[in-house]
Amino acid sequence: MPDHARAVIVGGGIVGASVAYHLTQLGWRDVVLLEQGSLSGGTTWHAAGLIGQLRSSSNFTRLIRYSADLYSRLEALTGQATGWKRCGSVSVARTAERMIQLKRNAAMANAYGVEAHVISLEEAAARYPLMRIDDLVGAVWIPGDGKANPADITQALARGARA
Repeated sequence: MPDHARAVIVGGGIVGASVAYHLTQLGWRDVVLLEQGSLSGGTTWHAAGLIGQLRSSSNFTRLIRYSADLYSRLEALTGQATGWKRCGSVSVARTAERMIQLKRNAAMANAYGVEAHVISLEEAAARYPLMRIDDLVGAVWIPGDGKANPADITQALARGARA
């Protein structure tokens, strides 16, 4: 362990590894990442890895969009698999009131720069053949959403920080 570091990051989950990665991308060289066990061995290991880009504010949405973009490039940058797959997401409504909210969300997504579409139930069923649609009134599709493996992303970020 070094005697001196410009930054000491406590916690080797996805957030700690991301901080280390981004500091080294800014040119910091004396960054130490401390973890009591193995990288991503805590709460990161339990995360589902679903990456939905639309959030309640434009800044938070921009952060998630940046993350999705980084995850799509990280494997090529580091040689470490991330499990990133852009598979899109669908939100469904069972009531007219919920459909109004989904349409608002789609409009907000587009205003924030996230591609979102109100789709027919038939299109939703075509995307998800096992989904029952007879009790639904509508759906919204966000094609840029995806999934990844949080433990693998953590390893890729840590590897990128070491490079």
